[in-house]
Amino acid sequence: MPTKRPNRRISGLGSKTGSNKPSRPGSGRDKSRSNSGQSRSGSESARGQRGGDSSRRGTEKNESARNKLDDSGRSGDASKNAGASGSKQSKSTAPSKPEGKPANTKPRAGVKATPFQNIVEMVKWVDLVVEVLDARLPLSTRHPKAEEIFGRKPRLLVLAKSDLADAEETRGLIEQIKAETGHECLLVSLKTSSGKGQIMSACVEATKEKLEALVKKGILPRPMRVCVVGLPNVGKSSLINWLIGQNRTKTGNRPGITRGTQWVRVHPKLELLDTPGILPSASFSKTVRDRLAICNLIPDSTYDRMEIAEEAILVLRAKYPRLLDAYIQGLSVDGTGLYEIATARNLLTSGAKPDIPRAAALLLSELRDGKVGRITLDP
Repeated sequence: MPTKRPNRRISGLGSKTGSNKPSRPGSGRDKSRSNSGQSRSGSESARGQRGGDSSRRGTEKNESARNKLDDSGRSGDASKNAGASGSKQSKSTAPSKPEGKPANTKPRAGVKATPFQNIVEMVKWVDLVVEVLDARLPLSTRHPKAEEIFGRKPRLLVLAKSDLADAEETRGLIEQIKAETGHECLLVSLKTSSGKGQIMSACVEATKEKLEALVKKGILPRPMRVCVVGLPNVGKSSLINWLIGQNRTKTGNRPGITRGTQWVRVHPKLELLDTPGILPSASFSKTVRDRLAICNLIPDSTYDRMEIAEEAILVLRAKYPRLLDAYIQGLSVDGTGLYEIATARNLLTSGAKPDIPRAAALLLSELRDGKVGRITLDP
């Protein structure tokens, strides 16, 4: 009989069936699994806690930024309101600009420039100013703001219509003007050719220093720019036509006929710019305005012709009584006037009454044409 082998248990080895049995609770493998699970859940909870903290911090940052923006917006609005109120206050309390000087000589866009602004702007671009005066009124026809307009610009004063003026009286006034201004004064009659070369030479001499300065700077010589200025009807355009020997500018015996500016070459070294007459009427006294009206140097729409004619008789009676008597016998006697002129010249209305308005017009016309005699009404 076969013999039975005894069953031996070898320590450390299990049977095949034993290897498939589940482990007992509390075994090492279960413990490691549970520990790993706990560690994973702990890390997940830690990550969640960190995420929550970071999200809270982000929310707090966003809220803080919004608060800053709100504060800055409120402060900006406050500063704007304060600036607006400050600007309004500064505008209301800003000191006014001094009177007597043009604050700005350039006209605003779309606004037509005044003659005063035109001439102030023009003077900036010329080398010499020729100021034309009426020899019968050499003091009254100087612009009231001449020093302000022309400044230190070189000037030449030309007294036109000398054939209508009292030569002796005018020469005395010329010496007075020279002493007051230091500028050269020339007395001319535009009805004769004498004196033309004298004016040309005076202009070239007055601009000689400026021309030499350009040459020293290496700039090619150019004609010196000269502007001709003065009150209406003093003879600005007539002077230019007289200098060039032909009619290049429109002239006439009424104030303000020159409408635009024109450059005219009158000499190889000179160009003249003719400008409209400027007349700030508010700047003249009543006495000066009456004298200007007598000599037809302001528009006739600005005065009453009969009043000016009566004023002319009074002025002539004080300065030239002999001329009045030679014009109408007995007119130098007080109490006489336009009635005597109308009667002597047979100026009658339809009812055979003296025509006083016609007498006033006749006196002014003949006085301005020199038929009464050569007169100088200044001073």
